[in-house]
Amino acid sequence: MLNNPKIITGQLDSDEITPFLYLKKANELLSNKKQESEGRELIIRALSNPVKFTGCNKILKDLVRKSGLFPYLDSEFNSNTIEENFIINIYKSNLEEDFIFHSMQFKIFNLLMHDENIVLSAPTSMGKSVIIDALIASNKYNRIVCVVPTIALIDETRRRIHKKFGNMYEVIHHNSQNAKTNNVIYILTQERVNEREDIENIDLFIIDEFYKLAFKSDDDERAISLNIALSKLVSVSKQFYMIGPNIDHVRGINTLYKKYKFISSSFNTVAINMYEYNLAPNDKIGKNEVLRTILTKNKNKQTIIYCKSPSSAAEVSEIIMKMEIVNKHKSNYLKWVEDNYSSFWIYSKAIKNGIAIHHGSLPRAIQQYTVDLFNKKMIQILVCTSTIIEGVNTVAENVIIYDNRNGTNAIDSFTHNNIKGRAGRMKIHFIGNVFCLEKIPTQSIEEKVIDIPLGVQTQDSPYNLLAGIQTEHIDKNVKDKFDLFVKNCKLPIELLKKHSTFKINVLESALGFVENLATYEMNLLCNNSHPGKRTILIICKFLKLVSSSSLSKVNLHFENSEDLQVKFSKYFYHKSHQDYIDEMITWLESSNKNEIQKSEYIDNELKIIRNIFGYTIPKALILLSDILNYVREDSKEVNFGAIISIFENNHLPNNFSALEEMGIPIQTLEKLVTERLKACTVNVLSRYIIFNFSKFTNLNDMDRIFIHRALIE
Repeated sequence: MLNNPKIITGQLDSDEITPFLYLKKANELLSNKKQESEGRELIIRALSNPVKFTGCNKILKDLVRKSGLFPYLDSEFNSNTIEENFIINIYKSNLEEDFIFHSMQFKIFNLLMHDENIVLSAPTSMGKSVIIDALIASNKYNRIVCVVPTIALIDETRRRIHKKFGNMYEVIHHNSQNAKTNNVIYILTQERVNEREDIENIDLFIIDEFYKLAFKSDDDERAISLNIALSKLVSVSKQFYMIGPNIDHVRGINTLYKKYKFISSSFNTVAINMYEYNLAPNDKIGKNEVLRTILTKNKNKQTIIYCKSPSSAAEVSEIIMKMEIVNKHKSNYLKWVEDNYSSFWIYSKAIKNGIAIHHGSLPRAIQQYTVDLFNKKMIQILVCTSTIIEGVNTVAENVIIYDNRNGTNAIDSFTHNNIKGRAGRMKIHFIGNVFCLEKIPTQSIEEKVIDIPLGVQTQDSPYNLLAGIQTEHIDKNVKDKFDLFVKNCKLPIELLKKHSTFKINVLESALGFVENLATYEMNLLCNNSHPGKRTILIICKFLKLVSSSSLSKVNLHFENSEDLQVKFSKYFYHKSHQDYIDEMITWLESSNKNEIQKSEYIDNELKIIRNIFGYTIPKALILLSDILNYVREDSKEVNFGAIISIFENNHLPNNFSALEEMGIPIQTLEKLVTERLKACTVNVLSRYIIFNFSKFTNLNDMDRIFIHRALIE
């Protein structure tokens, strides 16, 4: 208790100890390796109150140096000695003249520069990504692969790297792009790594949030995909740098790489005040009373509120609106949202009332602009789900954890620490405040150790994982069993490998489905350029068979329901994406639903567009075409490319779809499409739009803002 930074700081605030004794205590903690982070936190808290330590300025400077917080040594004091300036210069990054490493960043950077493989486990606030930028700036690496968990992170990373290194490297972020030089940085999700055939001769690969390699359940499709990507990258790369949250140990990498360093660090650059209320998950009255108190006391401070789901975020936003403690917001952006969606949508209503909502079903341009509004302090409250915590760059002093769940599952300590890590920001907010309305989850022993399935194979390892990884990475203890399975499997290994994110029993069911089709049904599927009602019915039956889990999340999995066929047909045969949205809004306006129900319908429809149309349908159709081509004896190849393109690219050409990921709305891109531009590469298209930016007469002010933000800023 005597070493608790918050208590010691409280004693200082109440004059129970003097600034000198406070710094003496900080020095004692810094001198003990096991309590170094507590000592560093005391120094950070002291820096947040410089007036209090005016008489101890020299001691505070010495302890800032001892704590390894060299950036603060440069920014928080009016002058430095020759010796201090010498130290600052040693820790200056090659990245920017005014950027200074703290001691842990400097250590990791130097290890990587000396060809070490590093697995770094550290808090969110440590600044792990800046090390990536410094490595790129070193000119040591020609070909780099950076694997990130989400498309949102692809774009954020792309922006940062292109702005700093676009004149030195090609930046590949979309699978329609091909590298033309040997100086290239790939910024991809694991799925895109697995789809590409040009990932070879890699100097360095980076995996962000490496803990996602571990299985959380038997049906962990993305974890399998990430392990397959790791297997691929290990086979073609010289060095790696894996980044993740605080754990004690990682198992499995040593079977892939004999030489690597696992570094677990608690290095902190901001201090955190934790407030725990221990309210029951279903105690909404108690939660909302506490929420009002927190927001009232912290009015005009940047605050993130984490909720378990989009519906929970909507409810919390409605509650805050009724509190009337936030300033109203007016802008061209609000008008754009209302014009393209509706004024009764909860997102529109929230923005109008000075509240931003962020979740995974929102269109990407809206997600990105929402974060901009918050970071520029045009809006003070950001109500979000788990999408905001996977590395998206936010600047907030306060974080309120309203729900201790992600969907229906309890959040683990990794997720909780990631949410907590959004509070405070180096050189902006020395101290972050985290308000946990429910009980703080404790880290179990199991959570402190991460097993990498690729390197820890057992007799229970999923066959689809083993099919997808490189042959040389199949453990000898499971090889005989896997070889026997392959020998007896009705499907060829090439097909198992290509579709390895599907469970084996699902693939076998898919094969049985196709084999049981009548000849005329196969013929219908083969002539699919303009699928009729019967063809769409067959496709939707197949979808329900192989993608029931994804469809169930939007209630489209019911066997006797025609909802999936109706939505499939409507979206496919609409002239454009926006036409589909407009028809939906027109129908909602004339329906008997109340405003809450209408808003929920829009959110669910956007979720279907993003997850089902954009991912589930294309993935299943590729599988269907491959199985059809395997089963049929006809030499003519079945190809669902035209259907896939409409769903995957939101009725846009493939190159324009890449710009949508970069933050230009579909509505804006629809105004730019021409036959000539369809044939351009993504890079050529981007340059054309930049050079002719002022000549597009059909764009409104918001269109221009979106384009400028995505391509010019």
